[in-house]
Amino acid sequence: MHPFKLNTVPGNEDDPSDQLQTINNASGPSTSSASFISPSQSVTSKQCSEPPSKRPRQLKLFGSTKNELTETEIKEIDKCVVKMIVSDYQPLSIVENVGFLEYTKKLQPLYSVPSRKLLTTKFLPQEYNVISSKLKLILENVNDLSITTDMWTSDCNKSYLTVTCHFIHNNRLHSPVLATREVKDSHTSLNIATALTHIFNGWSIANKIVTIVSDNGSNIKNAINEHLLKYHHLCVAHTLNLSVNEAINGNFDVHQILKKCRAIVKQDVSTRWNSSLTMIERLLTIKIPLTASMSSLPRAPDCLNASEWEVISDCVKILKPFENITSELSRENYPTISLTLLDPGLKKTAFGLQVNADNAHKWICEELTNMIRAKNDNTEITESDTTQSTSSANICSVWKHFDDKVAQVKITSNPNATASIMIRQYLEIPPLDRKKNPLEFWKQYEVSFPELYKM
Repeated sequence: MHPFKLNTVPGNEDDPSDQLQTINNASGPSTSSASFISPSQSVTSKQCSEPPSKRPRQLKLFGSTKNELTETEIKEIDKCVVKMIVSDYQPLSIVENVGFLEYTKKLQPLYSVPSRKLLTTKFLPQEYNVISSKLKLILENVNDLSITTDMWTSDCNKSYLTVTCHFIHNNRLHSPVLATREVKDSHTSLNIATALTHIFNGWSIANKIVTIVSDNGSNIKNAINEHLLKYHHLCVAHTLNLSVNEAINGNFDVHQILKKCRAIVKQDVSTRWNSSLTMIERLLTIKIPLTASMSSLPRAPDCLNASEWEVISDCVKILKPFENITSELSRENYPTISLTLLDPGLKKTAFGLQVNADNAHKWICEELTNMIRAKNDNTEITESDTTQSTSSANICSVWKHFDDKVAQVKITSNPNATASIMIRQYLEIPPLDRKKNPLEFWKQYEVSFPELYKM
């Protein structure tokens, strides 16, 4: 044995990785052989030939003497548990599952998993308060935002109203869910408007809402238009879903075949055509083994015949594009309502009809003109105040004549002409790659087109 070799854990003397781990766990800047010899000592041949005295195996337990976690460590792990439950939509009961408890104990034996009650009464509310405070701070610096809202019914037949907010901050699109509230009263337009107002006021955003998107229900449309006095925008994805459902239900043969498929699968939702599409896609994938197995089962439901297999195959080809469109419309990281003239990757080429492109051009020009006019008015007021406060100092200024000429140019400038020039210059820029983020484009051109950037 080398006279300065570190003692190893019994049974692992020949394992270099264990030796390395033992060395790494030792304290001090160095674990080389020289570190065990005093500078005043010299190594004689006799000392080298004599076996070293046995040293206590202290290194074996070094780093394992810790018998409790610090408060900071516990908080960090608690926070990770909450994040896992929220991010992965796990039930709160997961902290009571034997497998999960065993797993966490193996990872960190010193950690005690919080109870379900503690999660509900303490950790989740704490995390919510932290995140909501951050969101409120961001919303204070946001001038314009849009809302999407929907009413839905849970499995236990309770009605809920969910509100999601969409805004751009620091050139990024954010889409946080503001609230999900149970609606116990009847679903009248007044009750819905009251519930929405309560949520908007809680976040101090009522005066910042540009538009509210919802389904086509008359009660929620009236709540938005008549009671909240906000602009209502129909959900295109919902309208598309209704159209496809109507087409499927209006075709008797297809409707009957889908009923036959449901008897086999028993999993799709009849009111959601995309779930029916998923169902028949799966059936086509397992067609051969499914047909073979069903023929040997005594009480199996009726299997599809050859012509019915052809029908659902054709249905997949027809429905697949609608599914792709729905996915595009439902994206959260992209402002799909602006897939028009102000999208630098699409501009006027996205319109099917030229008249629609021209109308969009006209409306944007009108709004841009108003924004430029309002900006000029504010500038004139500010400059007027500044001029009055410093008039005595500027009476003999050599720049007075020049300043008067500049002020006259600003007064006579036409906001409509400025808007038209700005839009023309924007349209002349080569289109952005469609897969790139349009917000990055506008960040780059913020100085060149300030009002268009804001729009």
